[in-house]
Amino acid sequence: MKETRLLHIAIPSINAEEIESYRRPQNQGVFRTLHLAVHAGYPLRGARELDCCLQPQADRTLAAMTGLSQRSIKVMRCGTPQGRLWVRDHAVWCRQCVREDLLEGDEPWERRSWRTGAAVFCERHRRVLEEACPRCNKIGKGCLFLSDKGRMQPLCAVKGDKINLWGDVSNDQFPWGLTIDRTISRCVNALSIDLCRSLVGQTLHAQWRGVSRERRLTTIVEELTLMILITIDYLPRPQPPLCWMLEQSDWKAAFHYTPAMLPVPLAAGIIMLASVVLSDHQFFEDRVFWDPSECQIACEPLTPETYVMWLHPKVRSWGRYLISAPFGV
Repeated sequence: MKETRLLHIAIPSINAEEIESYRRPQNQGVFRTLHLAVHAGYPLRGARELDCCLQPQADRTLAAMTGLSQRSIKVMRCGTPQGRLWVRDHAVWCRQCVREDLLEGDEPWERRSWRTGAAVFCERHRRVLEEACPRCNKIGKGCLFLSDKGRMQPLCAVKGDKINLWGDVSNDQFPWGLTIDRTISRCVNALSIDLCRSLVGQTLHAQWRGVSRERRLTTIVEELTLMILITIDYLPRPQPPLCWMLEQSDWKAAFHYTPAMLPVPLAAGIIMLASVVLSDHQFFEDRVFWDPSECQIACEPLTPETYVMWLHPKVRSWGRYLISAPFGV
């Protein structure tokens, strides 16, 4: 059992009489996430709300029911209630991870870490996460992780048949001529880890440009995301979570773009840019090159200065202020 990575929780032998009505078939020992959470005392309308639901009493109950520690329950969160905008509203996955699940137990499992917009790559397999169903090519329809007869099945929710995950996968394509090399991989991994830590209020592992007690790392990446979206003239209109909107006195003023709201390839490109721009370049082993004009040749060094010059004139001074900020944790 990988208690910090799996969405569903494998349950040991516990007080079966009290919660018998919430069990799957007896030979399964696995509970539906929503049923388990509601029984523990979380007032949820959907299982995904558990990602940002913080209730100590309910955490204690859930820990007692599952046998996990309260700390393990807490670190499964994607963030605080204020961080709901960083949680994706649809499933993404690493194809290789799901293949291994099917080989090991004949069931696909969604990792909790895939839900946050801070994750765009599989750290283990160094592949960009996928979001379009290989069968129907649609996003956000609930494909791949469907319950059928008490087991998770790799089914297409649109066409109703099994999804074939064993074919060849096309090479990852990123905007602005970016590619995954050793330097980029190291920077992206460090930024993703610290974004996740920032979302739950933990101390960061690395130093990042502009971070302070007053300005969290997530806030800086949100600003950088908006600068890039303005520069490429792409401002989507995502539907914020209703539970988040109801908590805001003025949700339009509180709204901000996050990578979780964007197509995964674009989100990956933004995280890659942010990981380089916000890092200390003197520690880079190799230079990173990009193609801001998208002329098919990545020959320009990616530095905070070239990033600022690429930005739209309306946000260039904002970008210059960002890269001139000192490093902090």
